[in-house]
Amino acid sequence: MKNETAPPLSPEQRSLAACLRSLKARWQEYRSLGSFEHFVEFTLALDNLTEQLNRLRLPGLLRQCEGMENAALGLFGDESTHPINPQDAAALERQVDTLVGTIEAVLAPSTDQEQRRDPASLGLGTQWAKPRAIWLIAAEHHPWGAGLVEQLGFFGFRVCRFDWREAVPDEASPLVALFIPGANGYAAAELQLVQRIRGEHPTSQLFCLSVPPSLEVTVALLRAGADAAIQAEQETVTVLGRVLDLLQSQEQEPHRVLVVEDSPTAVAMIQRSLSQHGIDSHPIGNPQQLLQAVERYRPDLVLMDMYMPHCTGVEATRVLRQLPAYQSLPVVYLSSETDMGMQVEALRLGGDQFLTKPCNPVLLAAVVKTKIERYREMQRHSQHDSLTGLLNHSAAKGRLDQLLKSLQGSRERLCVAMLDIDHFKSVNDLYGHPVGDQVIRSLAWLLKGRLRASDIVGRYGGEEFIVVLRNAGLDEAEAVLDCIRADFATLPHAHATGTLRATFSAGLADFPQRATGNELTQAADEALLEAKRQGRNRIVLAADKPSK
Repeated sequence: MKNETAPPLSPEQRSLAACLRSLKARWQEYRSLGSFEHFVEFTLALDNLTEQLNRLRLPGLLRQCEGMENAALGLFGDESTHPINPQDAAALERQVDTLVGTIEAVLAPSTDQEQRRDPASLGLGTQWAKPRAIWLIAAEHHPWGAGLVEQLGFFGFRVCRFDWREAVPDEASPLVALFIPGANGYAAAELQLVQRIRGEHPTSQLFCLSVPPSLEVTVALLRAGADAAIQAEQETVTVLGRVLDLLQSQEQEPHRVLVVEDSPTAVAMIQRSLSQHGIDSHPIGNPQQLLQAVERYRPDLVLMDMYMPHCTGVEATRVLRQLPAYQSLPVVYLSSETDMGMQVEALRLGGDQFLTKPCNPVLLAAVVKTKIERYREMQRHSQHDSLTGLLNHSAAKGRLDQLLKSLQGSRERLCVAMLDIDHFKSVNDLYGHPVGDQVIRSLAWLLKGRLRASDIVGRYGGEEFIVVLRNAGLDEAEAVLDCIRADFATLPHAHATGTLRATFSAGLADFPQRATGNELTQAADEALLEAKRQGRNRIVLAADKPSK
């Protein structure tokens, strides 16, 4: 009988279901026809499903899919090795059936009434629809327990706490299960419980805390299914951040690849392989267009043919490396060249990797994604503060200056706020720098969570922050920041013996009353000092600019 009350699938669930349908169809086509081309299509569909599970942060399912992908790539071969032998085909089909059955069970509507009211319990919704439940498995009187429960509750999580010896709750999968061992550490019984929860809740993240600095223990936890093994001294700055990151992950812009290739057939194959992995690409057939193309398209990576009219790929890459903006841009060579000496020389002269034509489309996509992710991470690290993930001082000021330049002549208003945590030195002195870092990160998380994507949030230095609110006058900006101020004052910060609370003060200045970035930050900073003089834990507006 059809369940009329089942909730509709979210966009992420629909995308996952589409990947699953594609995998099943490509496998059936290969089983029927047995050609190498159809096996290529199957491996591409499998790789696409792996990427989707990775984006959705479903670690248990991801491990199953990666295991099957490794098995499939081991059977890839070439046209002469297909169809694969019946034993290998039967083994691969069992893996396909197991994976499909597990994902379909996750996607299937539940008959449980509470799950029907809360479709997010599947763990596959948007970032605001993700399950907010957290399990805490710890001894009843563990000193970390109460502080973690209080702090997680402030950020909207529903914490279910139970002892290692208690029965596992018969509930929907949590977003995260946190494990804190007792005096015995992670012994056999503890490892068995971790393994059991991993098997029963493949969509959940499993974080093991208080892990000793032991390779043997860490390997045992990872084998049991743990996603993170966190040592004791990392707990105050790691646990809450990792949990909140699961909710605050943002969609990145599509990866962009510039394809420098004069063969239309090769271009078609490359673009087809990349597009199946959500990678955008732009081809040029003439290397003389390279500099204009990188300036206009702003690629994350260049796929460079080695031999083209007018100049070689190595020569084009050497030209690219003369420009400071593109000295770290990844360049991957594509060529039928098999001479190892030539390949090494090509890499020495500016390339990052060498792929021999014709290349496996799964390998091509994997190399491209890996290189781009590392390149973007390097770019991100150069502009973002390592502790909070916010823009650093220079990047925040640069964004503000760019924004003000774009607003010249417009009627748009904006406000700049300088924030500073009150009595921060005493927090470090009384509780230690790890707890002080936690306080800084908590304010950063509140700012990121409460402000808009169009606003600019940066760590200006130490315990000081800069916030730029677009399309906002002083009254509106003051109301928004005062709400964050009041909430931050009630936020508990966990430490080894309980929790503490902190406050911040802020100063506000507005554009166009002040026209430059330096004028705005200086006025906001003077207002911040006035807030400190008035007793802290308040927001003060900058004085009107004296008329000339």
